[in-house]
Amino acid sequence: MPERRRKRLFGAGLGAGLLGAVLLALRFAVRPVTKAPVPDAISPAIFRTKALHTSLGQVVYHESGSGPTLMFIHGVCPGASSYEWSKVYPQFTASHRVLAPDLIGFGESARPDANLSATDYARSMAEFIRGTCDEAVTIVASGLGGGFSVLLASQHPEVVKQLVLWMPTGLTELGVRPVSMTRRLASMTPLLHRFLYRNYESSRAAVRGWLAIHGFADASRITDETLDVYATCAQQSGAEYAIRNLYTGRLNVALEERLPTVSQPVTILWPELAANNPSEMPGRLQALARGSRMRMAGRLSQLAAVESSAEIAALLSEELDPRLKVVR
Repeated sequence: MPERRRKRLFGAGLGAGLLGAVLLALRFAVRPVTKAPVPDAISPAIFRTKALHTSLGQVVYHESGSGPTLMFIHGVCPGASSYEWSKVYPQFTASHRVLAPDLIGFGESARPDANLSATDYARSMAEFIRGTCDEAVTIVASGLGGGFSVLLASQHPEVVKQLVLWMPTGLTELGVRPVSMTRRLASMTPLLHRFLYRNYESSRAAVRGWLAIHGFADASRITDETLDVYATCAQQSGAEYAIRNLYTGRLNVALEERLPTVSQPVTILWPELAANNPSEMPGRLQALARGSRMRMAGRLSQLAAVESSAEIAALLSEELDPRLKVVR
């Protein structure tokens, strides 16, 4: 065998061997998932915890109250769950039947190892509404959960009565900072993504960092309870799969294309000072949603329902008042 060919084969074998060693090291270096259950603080004690099977898996949800159905949908981030709205939705049980589900991949719901898209989430939400409600529902949603809700209202209009959205996003709007290329590339290698997520992104310190930078306007308001719930949910078995779909862009929603197709009343809630979001965003979204209402809040951020629940509950109470009519 010629010397040059031997060297090429040796180099290829060495490279494959090193790659295999790295992958093996990653496999055994992954921090084990937590065995701690999701804290009871994820929902108020007066709410019943139930489960409904959908085509994507079991959806765990919390229910209380009577009257027209009001459904709260959380945003998407490491450790996300229905806990986001748990300080707000108890205020509406006297006038509404309140439902607060954990989206597939989050909280106590199923966390499938699957390449799910935003359309899959909209379909699962429609299945959930049909399985738990006899009529169209009013949806209160935040962040990318708001993007899913817009997609739901567009694709399954018969199950949605009204949308009230806190800082909705589809992660594709002009000016919104996308997921970094490093994260996106790492998420395309499942083992590498799992290693990074388990060892770094889901750690208690990393979760607190995300809450401080992106979730709260005032990091001093992050309580031990909030950190416990988010960190524990982030460390559950299979929690990395939904975040992998987030980083690859599968969960993106063309929000600016979908909003004009929504026929239901839409209210957009937005903080006066929003970090990491262009200042013109709320006006642009309002212009796209036909006849929509825009309400501005104080200096808050993505998790305003946790950070300033009384202010958000007051805003929602005004928007859900049946005496207020949305001019379309």
